[in-house]
Formats: sequence, C-alpha cells, structure tokens
Amino acid sequence: MFDPRTILCLCLSIVLTSACVSSNPSGATGPVARPIPGPTAQSGPGPVDVETNPQAQFKPKLMPPHMIGRPVVRLALLLPFSAKSTALRNQATSMLDAAELAIFEAGDPRLLLIPKDTGGTREGAIEAAQSALDDGADIMIGPILSSAVSGAASIAGPRGIPIISFSTDRQVAGNGVYLISYQLETEIERIIGFAAENEHNTFALLRGQSAYGARVEQAMGRAVALNFATLTDIQTYPRATKDMAPSVAVIAHTTDRQEAIKKWEEAGGIGDPALDPEFAFTLPYTAILLPESGIRLQSLAPLLPYNDVDPRKTRFLGTALWFDQSLTKEPALFGGWFPGPDQDSYTGFLTSYQQTYSRSPKRLAALAYDAVRVAGIVTQDTTGGEMAAQRYLLENPAGFTGVTGLLRFASDGVVERALAVYQMRRGRMQVLESAPTRFDVPRF
Repeated sequence: MFDPRTILCLCLSIVLTSACVSSNPSGATGPVARPIPGPTAQSGPGPVDVETNPQAQFKPKLMPPHMIGRPVVRLALLLPFSAKSTALRNQATSMLDAAELAIFEAGDPRLLLIPKDTGGTREGAIEAAQSALDDGADIMIGPILSSAVSGAASIAGPRGIPIISFSTDRQVAGNGVYLISYQLETEIERIIGFAAENEHNTFALLRGQSAYGARVEQAMGRAVALNFATLTDIQTYPRATKDMAPSVAVIAHTTDRQEAIKKWEEAGGIGDPALDPEFAFTLPYTAILLPESGIRLQSLAPLLPYNDVDPRKTRFLGTALWFDQSLTKEPALFGGWFPGPDQDSYTGFLTSYQQTYSRSPKRLAALAYDAVRVAGIVTQDTTGGEMAAQRYLLENPAGFTGVTGLLRFASDGVVERALAVYQMRRGRMQVLESAPTRFDVPRF
C-alpha cells in the first residue's frame, strides 16, 4: 500500500484544471493526491488503541501547506486501484475521477480528498483505513466489496469514523457504515408497485442461479405480496449464456403451448393460432422480471419472443441494471419498464464528466460523486474546533439530492432512494413516471 505523504511534494499541488465544469466557478477546490497502486496487502494492522499507545493520538494530520490556518475536512476515498480484476480497477479509476469532479464543483475550500488503495481485499482495506486514520480522516468513502467494507469498518468503527460505502450487501451496513449503493430491494419495490398500479397482478421471475438472483427472488416475493398480486412462475438459468435457452422454454410454457396448438389443430384450426379467438392458451402471468444487465440481458431477452412470449402482450420488467444506453438497441426490450435514477440530475453529471475527462463514466462513478458531496455536507466543526462527520446529519430524514437523485440513510445504514420509472424505446429511455422530489413520510 502506498502512503500519499511519501509523494507529498508532488501530489498536494494537484488540482483539477479549468476544463472542469463548476457549479461555483469562484469557489476554491481542495487538493487531491492521486494514488500510486501498490501490491495487494497480505496482512494488515489491527485497530490503534489510543489508550495503550498514547503516541497514536499525536500523529500529525495530513495538511497541505496552502491549507494551513483554515478548517480542513479530510475525506478518505478507499478504492481498489490495484485489484486483480481489470474491471474493478477501471471502476475505481472512474470513481476517483468523479470524486475529484465533486471536489471541484462543490467549491468548498475545506475539502481535502485522500485516496487510498485497498487492492480489492479485506486485508488491503484494513491497511488503507489505518493509513487514512493516520492522515486524520474525518470520514471514509468506500470500499466497494463487502469484505473490504467489513475490514475498513473494523478500523474506523472503534474511532467513531463513519463510512459511506459502495457495497450492495446489507449485512455490512450499520454501526456507522452507510450504503450509498443502488439497492435492488428498493428497485424491485418500485417497479412491481408501478406495474401493479397499471393493471398487472400476475408476475413471473426469470433469474440467474446466483446469490444475487436469490436475493432478487426474495425481494420480489415481498413486493408482490405487498401489492396483493401473485408470483405464478419462477425459473432459474445457469451462468453460461449458451445454457439459458432450456430455462426460457420452461417459463414460456412451451410444452403447454404446443399441446394447446395440437388440440386446436385437431379441432380444425388452421393458420396462426394466435389470431384465432378459439385458441385457448394464455400465459399465467402478464409481466416478467428479468434482473440482468449488459450482454447477458441481450442474450436472454430475445429468447422469450423466440419462445412465443410476445413483449407486446407480456410486459418485460427490469431493475436499475437496465439504466444503460447500450440496451436501447435491443428490440426484445422495447416497451419494457424499469426503475432508475432521476434522468435530469444524472444527465448534468454525465455532461460535466464527459467534458472534463473526454470519456463516459463507469456505472458507480455517480455514486462516488454523491458520496463526496454528502460527506462534505455532514462534516462540521465540533465544539473543540476539530472537524467531525455527524451521524445525525447523515441520517437526516429529509435526505440529500444528488446526481443519482433523492436519497436518505436509515439508522441501520441502508439507503432509501426516490426512483423514476422508464420505458425502453429504440435509441432512448422514456420517463413514464418521474422520481419523487421529496420524502413525504418521516422515517421511524
């Protein structure tokens, strides 16, 4: 793991250039020290006990020369810059870019971003969190993976330092750990509720054989019950896309349909049975949830029309994983409904990011932007003149409005989001119902 203080003379002067689009052009920005990825840690230090090690209380906090004499909010950003996974490393880089953009656009001269490399492991996160504490971090942002979050929390928790994490695993939330990630339970409640309000009361689920898929099934069961609807069919499929077809045929009731066609023909039916009102076969559901993304969704969705599940008659539903411009090219998804963040807020972030970095952000980049802005808001002066992140501000029932929309944190650390509902169209995503602009009901 690297320590930014070893390259202090080079890194503390780094600021974003004037190419950035700032919402407050006159505001000064805090410095950002970019991390140098190091080897993945094999072991990490335990929590520092300030009672048995009094010297731990007197380590100098990281302080850029030009910030001396003014309040400093130290935001530690814990991300897997040297992870084995290329996708994870690329995600971390994009998230750091977004965090820097948030620092610039906040126009808050107190903010100091301190990136730390977790290596994508629990041990690396422990070391990164300890290094962040040594630098005087007031709040930690990250990590992504649940194991890394629990590692960082073992260091930050005893010192009362809150963590705003990108993990989707609710088991690591609470006790000062807040999840700003997209939570599929919220997404499924939103889309099933919207479908139920629009005369769909029978549902099917086609999911992968994975822990994520099992979590979707549990969440969908609750959402369907809350809307007094029925979940008629559940079918799972293997990870390999080439093995999806048999499962699709089952949930499409292909055998039942063929038997119905045979009886119809024996009764004298000719032509297309779908055009004959005497043809007795109908699916037991009117909407089907496909909780997939990207290439896998583009492989799965066309198999349904191939098996005579007509998207003009059976509504295809998705999660926020469908909030992906590349999917607007897949005909099988046209007409499908799915939840997603407020498009107007996100579009502003997307434009700013692309103008600044000349590329599109990764999916979690907007979360990093919002996490930095929230962290800056909730870290305030204490009576002793020191900065501290205030948990009562993090748990404000009114919430925060970010580029990913309106959100708020419960006392158990889980995020609640106000989501819009979209329809997939050729080349675009059309808003069917805008995201709420406020939380009307107080949280208890």
